[in-house]
Amino acid sequence: MNANPESLGPEPDAPDMATQFRLAAAFLTRLPVDNASAIEDGDAPQADLARAMWLFPVVGVGIGGVGAIALAVLTWLAVPPAVAATLAIGVVIWLTGALHEDGLADLADGFGGGQAREQKLDIMRDSRLGTYGVLSLAVITVAKIAALASIAVVDTGAAAGALIAAAAWSRAMFAPTMRWLPPARDDGLGALAGTPNEGETWKGLALGALLAALMLITPAGGGVLLILAAGGAGAFVVGWLALRQIDGYTGDVLGGVQQAAEAAVLIVASAVIIGNAA
Repeated sequence: MNANPESLGPEPDAPDMATQFRLAAAFLTRLPVDNASAIEDGDAPQADLARAMWLFPVVGVGIGGVGAIALAVLTWLAVPPAVAATLAIGVVIWLTGALHEDGLADLADGFGGGQAREQKLDIMRDSRLGTYGVLSLAVITVAKIAALASIAVVDTGAAAGALIAAAAWSRAMFAPTMRWLPPARDDGLGALAGTPNEGETWKGLALGALLAALMLITPAGGGVLLILAAGGAGAFVVGWLALRQIDGYTGDVLGGVQQAAEAAVLIVASAVIIGNAA
């Protein structure tokens, strides 16, 4: 059941696909994307963003693709896999402006350091980084680097595909999180960005699964289903914790959802791909 009620009356026409893609790219990356044309016929750009979320996996392919190119070039230059994987993950973080990592850190600080719901939300809004945030970032970043490097030792192409798949599938988790959880704040991202409708949510999930499967089907085979399930489970756990801790989602929760899903995909992909190669 959708926890966010739909507004009554007919919805305004959605922006065209090119505008939706620019909105998605502007939201997910630090690229100077011009999204001014998204304001059409009285539509608020925030509502348009909700409609553009089905394209988040496509932007994820681009984000992961840049990291994959860096990984391939560094490997071709005989850089050790562990160093190449570290720099490839660094490129992805730079391209996204560490947006999701910042959300994960704030989420960890709020859930770990707060007692009551309002205290947790206040801590999450504090820009200062605490112990829980630092340790969570360290663990999840090291886990992603180690998983990517372990695949690269076996097959650089498979590692590049895994990185792209993780970036695409993890960003497909935004729409269902915003669709099936209520916003935790009246003035937060949920209240501003609107709610993706059911069709856009499932379309984004299907597109993300297809893109991730295409990247992993050769090295992972039937293990693709396990990898996708792991990414979905990572997102579900963060969403479930958010519902229990703060009664819904915030922008920081979305960052934590993406990071958990991305790490889960890379970790399980490393186990599957290395197992298939053995």
